[in-house]
Amino acid sequence: MKIHLKSTNSVSAIISFLLIAGIVFFRFVYPPVNILSWDVFGYYLYLPATFIYHDLRLTDISWVNQLIEQYQATSTFYQATALPSGGWVMKYSMGMAVLNSPAFFIAHIFSLVSGFKADGFSLPYQYAWAISGLVYTAIGIVMLRKVLLRFFNDLITGSLLFLIVLGTNYFQLTAFDGYLSHNYVFTLYTLIVWFTIRWHEQQKLRFAFGLGLSMGLAVLARPSELVCILIPIFWGIGSANGFRHKINLIKSNFGQISLIIGSAILAGLPQLLYWKYSSGHWLYYSYNNAGEGFDFTHPYLKEVLFSFRKGWLIYTPVMAFALIGFISLYRKNKGLFLMILIYFVVNLYIVSSWTCWWYAGGSYSQRALLSSYVLLALPLGYYIQAIMEQKKAIRILVFLIAGLLLLLNLFQTWQWANGIIDRTRMTKEYYFATFGKTSCSDADRKLLLVDRPADALEELKNESDYKKRMAAIFDFENYQDQGIVINKDTVFEGKSSLRLDENHPFSPAFEMPFSEITSKDHAWLRAEVQVFPVTEVKENMASLVITFQHKGEAYNYRAASISLASYAMKPGQWNKMRMDYLTPEVRSKDDTVKIYFWLQGKSPVFIDNLRVEIFD
Repeated sequence: MKIHLKSTNSVSAIISFLLIAGIVFFRFVYPPVNILSWDVFGYYLYLPATFIYHDLRLTDISWVNQLIEQYQATSTFYQATALPSGGWVMKYSMGMAVLNSPAFFIAHIFSLVSGFKADGFSLPYQYAWAISGLVYTAIGIVMLRKVLLRFFNDLITGSLLFLIVLGTNYFQLTAFDGYLSHNYVFTLYTLIVWFTIRWHEQQKLRFAFGLGLSMGLAVLARPSELVCILIPIFWGIGSANGFRHKINLIKSNFGQISLIIGSAILAGLPQLLYWKYSSGHWLYYSYNNAGEGFDFTHPYLKEVLFSFRKGWLIYTPVMAFALIGFISLYRKNKGLFLMILIYFVVNLYIVSSWTCWWYAGGSYSQRALLSSYVLLALPLGYYIQAIMEQKKAIRILVFLIAGLLLLLNLFQTWQWANGIIDRTRMTKEYYFATFGKTSCSDADRKLLLVDRPADALEELKNESDYKKRMAAIFDFENYQDQGIVINKDTVFEGKSSLRLDENHPFSPAFEMPFSEITSKDHAWLRAEVQVFPVTEVKENMASLVITFQHKGEAYNYRAASISLASYAMKPGQWNKMRMDYLTPEVRSKDDTVKIYFWLQGKSPVFIDNLRVEIFD
């Protein structure tokens, strides 16, 4: 494989500096607010749990709950999974905590000596994480330039930096969301490619160790980045001779191959030790939300690439040139072609197989594809080379289109930052209604996907926008079920009600697959029931429960307790209880809603007329 050694000319160096300075500038124009929240809260929790609260197992989460309440870090503690034996296991792997540990220690020392709260979440810790993100961004841009100069001249390298940083969602994920894992992994990919190049040139221990460590840290930050091992495996294999050369290279450097593997394992060892320490198992699957997961038999390729919600080529169209560039890459550098093609196809398949394919959160475009830009910059560069050899009119046309797409990306990033491009609810109709606009109307916003509040209890407020139908009524008249107790004495309506007690705590359940509830993306469900508590409700807990199930596992679980003040339940009489529920973004159309009443206390409770309505 032919690699050109280029001198470090000034154009790409100046562009690199200006791009880094621009990202830092925008970070100050749009300063971070409560960074250590939501997913980042889960990335980060390892550090304060270990070094401040000395409770890595989270055996007593009172301090966690106190921090959540004080700093509004999350609406629910979804960032960890409760263990049956007690304690919790972190949901996210610890890569981000490891990468940001220097910033944490600096912030902790500063807090101790400056009078700020040394609780892990006060202002010094928040800004330390933000500054750490900027440092990794700068390293990533510098290293990307070093990689590109191995293949292209200074002018093309500068152009590629300009297109990647300002023409894609890289800008949004560094200038605005640089504290997420994708920014860090991008930088690790520049190191992976750099050490791959250097090791194939000279089989030295420091290159082998750097390659293995970079890959291990990337996987530690995002386990799906295991795909990065394809880079050194297929590097330089562009023909049968290339394949034979790679086999001979491995055979003659088996010790260094062992070092690459060993250093990658070394980077991941803290995670294995943590799982063993917390759960008793060397490997532990901590993603306990049945509503999301990998489905490799039904990848969402079309949605990932072309959806107006988060479609990659819709919001990052300049990367279409990188895909076209595979033709030029094949013609000019077959030793890179096969590796990049295999990596891109496999990575796209993995990204598309995640059932929450829009990668919930406030991102712009497809953030999960960001790390692939390090490799896609190469076919993009070869495409620019090919265009430079074309007639002047073609060159002007292509560069004009690329420039317009870059400006479009910057403008739409501004729209995203100012809430015009919605962070989770985009539709085709809304996209075109607000295209090129600096503001949006209430009429425009009605074109968005339904607003899904993070509150535990939801309320259908625009009932007139839906068509209502009755789905089920459980009146317990002539009910034939040996698992329940029919009561004839305490009745709300008719001749019978249902008696729940310690031995029979569950009512019959209403169940219906999502495909029968609606053909749209969502519907509302309303459950009503008449409840007759025998004792004070605070002393005898009971709940109306609505949840979805995927292969028997519950997700989007909602429970309304009879002790809620809004119900004003009085013992010794019938009380009406109502609960609204917005269907989730289901993992499968076959997933089933389940609605039932559950007695958690020991004293009896009577219920009658359990009704379920669908608003579609």
